[in-house]
Amino acid sequence: MSVHEQHRATGRPQVVVLGSGAAGLSAALAARIAGARVTLVEATPTIGGTTALSSGAVWVPNNHVHRGEPGTDSPELARRYLDSLAVGDTAPALLEQFVVEAPKVAQWLERNTALRWQVLPYPDCHRERPGGMGAGVRSLEPQPLAVPEEALARIRPPLPWRPPLTLTELAAGGMAVDLAAERHRTGTVVGGQALVAALLTTALDAGVVVMPATRVTRLSPDGVVIGDRPQRARVVLATGGFERDPVLLRAFLRAPVRGLIGAPGARGDGLRLAMAAGAALGNMSEAWWCPTIRVPGDEIDGQPVHRMLFAERARPGVIMVGRHGRRFTNEAQNYNDVGRAMHAFSASDFRFDADPSWLVFDASVRGRYPIGSVRPGDPEPEWLLRAESVPELADRVGVSRDVLVDTVARFNRAAGSGEDLEFGRGTGAYDRALGDVNAEHVTLRPLTEPPYFAVPVHAGLGGTKGGPRTDAHGRVARADGSVVAGLYAAGNAAASPFGLAYPGTGATLGQALTFGVLAGRAAATD
Repeated sequence: MSVHEQHRATGRPQVVVLGSGAAGLSAALAARIAGARVTLVEATPTIGGTTALSSGAVWVPNNHVHRGEPGTDSPELARRYLDSLAVGDTAPALLEQFVVEAPKVAQWLERNTALRWQVLPYPDCHRERPGGMGAGVRSLEPQPLAVPEEALARIRPPLPWRPPLTLTELAAGGMAVDLAAERHRTGTVVGGQALVAALLTTALDAGVVVMPATRVTRLSPDGVVIGDRPQRARVVLATGGFERDPVLLRAFLRAPVRGLIGAPGARGDGLRLAMAAGAALGNMSEAWWCPTIRVPGDEIDGQPVHRMLFAERARPGVIMVGRHGRRFTNEAQNYNDVGRAMHAFSASDFRFDADPSWLVFDASVRGRYPIGSVRPGDPEPEWLLRAESVPELADRVGVSRDVLVDTVARFNRAAGSGEDLEFGRGTGAYDRALGDVNAEHVTLRPLTEPPYFAVPVHAGLGGTKGGPRTDAHGRVARADGSVVAGLYAAGNAAASPFGLAYPGTGATLGQALTFGVLAGRAAATD
């Protein structure tokens, strides 16, 4: 008896979920708990997608975990904050649904899985905007989770350079080598691994059928084609974005992409299925932008992968300069806005001024902080350029000596005074959270100690933001406002309601989990 025949025999609706990241796993679990028979299909051999490679952070306004006083956050404050960031192709109805449902979903996940949340020491990315919140309120991460070996074997392995430490532990400084070793020994995972493991083990226990290494590229008139067999089912698209498909990238994104940090499975399968079904599209030119660096040899599934440039750019004594040798943004702000700043276009010579860019720092930084894969005291690889003076460094990176010398001198004067008048670095709460809290100034220090170093920085993204438009329950919409019967979407496979904005650490997974649960429930009960 086929899966379709088994499901039809039970009288329960059949739901097929495509994709096994946060959106797909939460949709499958929600649909199963709502009474559907559920099959989760994953194109790659392992479960978890880019979620399994991530920090697992989620941004959930008005959540039940935050350490603020009762009433610190509220739906009204969250609405005010999101309204202040409403630039681009936003979806007000979905933002309202997110504000209402995200805290409920966070609690629902704790009730129904082994997932337990803890607050993160990061404020909203735009804390100073109306309704913004400080550290320890809206951003959460999974607590470490011990996972059986057989379950771990089914999950996409973590990035090999990411230690098994939470973001909170990493932010506190130090590598905690003994703790990392203990977690390896006991099968205890953190971050995206913990998030995926909690959802997957619960889904399997609940009876969700999981089919890895199965790519779906066709819908049938009343469902989906798995292998060569049409299956009558309601379908949830949760296949991630389209960043691994060069044709789709050229067609939709507004800027070049040279640095990809996610799993290779994000090939736009859900987008193509939605377009074939007549879906309206939204937010197609946007992505979760970020600056990236390339460490030779870094690969995922045999494909090259970049590393996000996260805390390095906020360290005291570090600046970023574009291809003309000048700073172009506040280096310590959130990665999405730094990545967007790298898209500045020069009409005079028809090039992007900040792609590539250069991370520039001095010997003090080199001796104190990790830069990509290089730790203090490590031998210097070829991609880490070194020079005994700023003019010599300018020659090595190919920019004007006079311009780079002037840029460093101007920054040094600003850093010495503790005030970056050019870009306001260090004035925002997020800047300060990302910097070094043990330094004299958390994110500003003159570059004065030779030798000097530079690392090439490439414009990149963590995932695309565009896809089929949906209603507040994940139903895929047509241009006339009607819905495509039996088709749902969530996560990066759907149009993000946030437009250009990245509200806080974990915004990507926060909305993926929320709308994944809502789509799964709707698919099971419509």
